[in-house]
Amino acid sequence: MADLIFYNGVVHTMTGTDVSAVAVSNGLIQALGTDGEMLKLAGHDCHVVNLKGACVVPGFNDSHCHLLTTGINMELLDLRGAASLEELVERGRRYIKERRIPEGTWIHGVGYDQNLFARNVLPDGRTADAISARHPVFIERICGHVGAANAMAMELAGYTKDTEVTGGEIEKDSEGRLTGVLKEAALEKFTDMIPRPGVKETKALIEKTAARYNACGVTSVQTDDLGEADLDTVLEAYRQLEQEGRLNLRIFEEIRAPWLPELNCFLKYGLRTGDGTDYFRIGNIKLFADGSLGARTAFMREDYADDPGSRGIAVYTQKELDQMVLTAHRAGMQVACHAIGDGAVEQCVSAFEKARQSDGICLRDRVVHCQFADDELLKRMAANGIASDIQPPFTVSDAPMVPSRLGEREWCGYRWKTMMDMGIKLGGGSDSPVEPFDVIWGIHCVVNRTDASGRTVGIPHPEEKLTAEEALGLYTTGSAYLSFDENRKGRIEEGYLADLTVLSQDILKTPPEKILDTRVLMTVTGGRIVYEISDRRMIR
Repeated sequence: MADLIFYNGVVHTMTGTDVSAVAVSNGLIQALGTDGEMLKLAGHDCHVVNLKGACVVPGFNDSHCHLLTTGINMELLDLRGAASLEELVERGRRYIKERRIPEGTWIHGVGYDQNLFARNVLPDGRTADAISARHPVFIERICGHVGAANAMAMELAGYTKDTEVTGGEIEKDSEGRLTGVLKEAALEKFTDMIPRPGVKETKALIEKTAARYNACGVTSVQTDDLGEADLDTVLEAYRQLEQEGRLNLRIFEEIRAPWLPELNCFLKYGLRTGDGTDYFRIGNIKLFADGSLGARTAFMREDYADDPGSRGIAVYTQKELDQMVLTAHRAGMQVACHAIGDGAVEQCVSAFEKARQSDGICLRDRVVHCQFADDELLKRMAANGIASDIQPPFTVSDAPMVPSRLGEREWCGYRWKTMMDMGIKLGGGSDSPVEPFDVIWGIHCVVNRTDASGRTVGIPHPEEKLTAEEALGLYTTGSAYLSFDENRKGRIEEGYLADLTVLSQDILKTPPEKILDTRVLMTVTGGRIVYEISDRRMIR
């Protein structure tokens, strides 16, 4: 008999056939069909939900995010939405005062975006010093690829005008003095010095943040957590949460291993892609080939239109990246490589091609973001089974800067429909905390390519819009494919994991401009209701 039954609704199975009811038993989809057929499976203790016309879809799967970072950022100095350097400084001073933070304690701020400032300038060491000269202050842009530190923090890091950082930049002014602006790998020294959470704190952060994801209908995430805690801490935190029955989100853990020493260290654990359980599995090796568009550190084939002479930062030489990918492949590890600029995408594609030619195995390697690429690069991706997880909200948040950054080449960006039509497998991610993890917002962005008010904001390209069904597929069947889960997740079929999201309206039939009106009513992971709206009148 069934444990849980949904009936009197619209169940989008993502198999081409829709039904009105679905039954769940022992954490799996037991059956689906008509209301009468499913209600016959209801036993004495079965939980029966009258959908009253609501819509059920497979549980949302975020193909790329930073779950632990998202949780930690909720506790840090929040600089999101600051409209000026002055507001940024004022927020920092208020944060220190309200929390009574002792002198000498690290102040870590996150989330500023200089494109929102009236004067579009990056915060620098002077800005950080203005927040406090008695605390080491380190602030990061929303993308996490550029930041600034005050004099105390720079001294603690041991950074001088003679310091060089592989894969990063410590900015100097025209006279060779440090400005306090840091890019790419130059940030890592600061994140290493700031105290990291232990297992207990990590568990609390994961559990709290997972609940917020559940409230957005998310049942699975593919997450890079190692920027905030070490591997042992992350593994133990997830192990304990699962053992205690408190892990309500399925985890595909991306292992950040930026250089060969870190990669070889991880490989000694003996863990490989796919190892684990239904709730926690080892994912891919996560690499960073470049930075971000907002920081002008995305590595482009040609100069930035608004910064002649600069093409961004290539973290690796081609030889270094080839070696990293091949080493991971030979160990049986899938690779996910962050690449935004077309120069970085080309490096990744070349490295994946060489590894594929060497071992002949398709490990569903992916280019994370893949924001800029021409037809030739995309054809090479398709031919070699190279996938991508894309971030639909970037089409809105990046819009104000794309025309100035790329000029005549802006057409080669955010080509989601072209990629899909070429046969490139795509998953939908948020890159949270860079973007909100609200999947409804992501679907809106990829269907409409407008802001929340419906205003076209700079990257219209209507030919690259996806249909609502294609957009839903990004966060269900597409993301499941990227983690080798297409036979257990992403569809509502008999024997599949009972991960379901209940929506207030049929998102595939509602007018595109009304998609944002969709609410998540209930989220089910493994047959357990992990989130539901407070109004319980829909429950029989």
